[in-house]
Amino acid sequence: TRYTVLRNMEHANRMATIGRLAAGVAHEINNPLAIINEKAGLLRDLFTFRTEYQGDSRLIGLMDSILGSVERCGRITKRLLGFARQADAAWVEVNLRDVVSEVLTFLGKEAAYRSIEVTVGDSESVPGVVSDRSRLQQVFLNLINNAFQAMNDGGRLNISFAQGLDGMVEATFADSGCGISPENLEKIFEPFFSTKKGTGGTGLGLSITYGLVKDLGGDIKVRSELGKGTVFTVRLPVNQEHKG
Repeated sequence: TRYTVLRNMEHANRMATIGRLAAGVAHEINNPLAIINEKAGLLRDLFTFRTEYQGDSRLIGLMDSILGSVERCGRITKRLLGFARQADAAWVEVNLRDVVSEVLTFLGKEAAYRSIEVTVGDSESVPGVVSDRSRLQQVFLNLINNAFQAMNDGGRLNISFAQGLDGMVEATFADSGCGISPENLEKIFEPFFSTKKGTGGTGLGLSITYGLVKDLGGDIKVRSELGKGTVFTVRLPVNQEHKG
């Protein structure tokens, strides 16, 4: 259908843009990082072997701090590339809580800035699912971002996991935001529909999320109450047949 074609094209374009951006950012950052790492390492060696500096533990400590920070930056760019790289779908067993934690490494600062308390429940009693990790990351990123945007004055986001009676694994995202009216709730997954007019949003985030969840063999449900908050529940099969 026309809707499906538009959805797939938008998703492909979005992912390609993110991939190019991530690769460019990583390249631009990693080059100067390599130079800093080399020069700082040489300086540390100089301070270590020159007798007049050998007793200055503070100076050596400062150089170690620089080298440690460079290493941390390298890990961040590597994680960014791994997060955004859109290779062919890789169907592997994943733990949903681990995927949520990966996404939150990118959104932790924003949560603090917005005064949003994020709690992530335990998943020990919930089995892993065979799925595509990169697409799950995009689903969870969209849902968490959507929750943050609904809580302009701060609030709470509770993420929990369970296994339904039908064996499907569920990830639930419950926010204490402004909520969605019943008439808007019916259109929430439609392309280009948005309750955030004038904010620069495309109205495609939840439509793309819906398509991704369907591609993964699952379904997504939403319930909401104005002034109380919104709950999105993603349901995924533990095992499934896929064609790549």
